[in-house]
Amino acid sequence: MASSAEGVSTPPVPSAGETVAVRSRRFGSFDVAREQILEFPSGLIGFPRGRRYVILEHRPGSPFKWLLSIDDPELAFAVADPSELVAGYEPPLEPAAKLLGVVPADVALFVIVTIPRDPKNMTVNLMAPVVVDTQTRKARQMVIEDQGLSPCHPVVPAS
Repeated sequence: MASSAEGVSTPPVPSAGETVAVRSRRFGSFDVAREQILEFPSGLIGFPRGRRYVILEHRPGSPFKWLLSIDDPELAFAVADPSELVAGYEPPLEPAAKLLGVVPADVALFVIVTIPRDPKNMTVNLMAPVVVDTQTRKARQMVIEDQGLSPCHPVVPAS
């Protein structure tokens, strides 16, 4: 299966169209093409005012990316395609597609990553993935009520 997050990540390189200037202490200054911006009509859980975000690569080959707020460039979340970090993970593409009003093929899905001081204790939130309509760039954070999923799923299995 192709990555559910394929085709959403964008480098901070403007296209020929209209751009938005981003100034961040952590990520520097760059322009983002408007068509690369993800629109969250309801914001993220706990961050309702941030409505516009962009996905930045962490580094080539890394499964991690950054979900950077355009509205508050000091706010960024580490995100990843869960199928790259969680063995056997089946992304909830059907419910995500229904939530977004699209077909499953047009859905990209990310999970928010929590990286504590000891990276061996890194977790991902499988209960509240970020889902994106790859055609319109509209996005939402959905909450999945499934007791088999955890908001703190360990990335590195306990030894």
